[in-house]
Amino acid sequence: MKHRSLNQLLCAATVNGRFCETLLRNPAQAISVGYFNHSFALTPEERDMVVSIRAHRLEDFAAEVYRWLSTSGNGNGHKPTMPVMTEAIPTWAP
Repeated sequence: MKHRSLNQLLCAATVNGRFCETLLRNPAQAISVGYFNHSFALTPEERDMVVSIRAHRLEDFAAEVYRWLSTSGNGNGHKPTMPVMTEAIPTWAP
């Protein structure tokens, strides 16, 4: 999987609030410290991109990563495809 470490970084921030706070406040520190016993093997380009992001919410951080992947970050000049929902999202009534 291309950009596996970026995916792992975002997953770690999703499941651990403390890591998420560190990533948002100080991305370089989050990368260097890692998540428990896991380090992130980011490419130099990925690392530069992550460190340059200034976001207050994980959703905004992830949007910046996606924007980077959609342009120069995917390595082949093509936009990544997103899964398409084929069924309507159910609405729940109380």
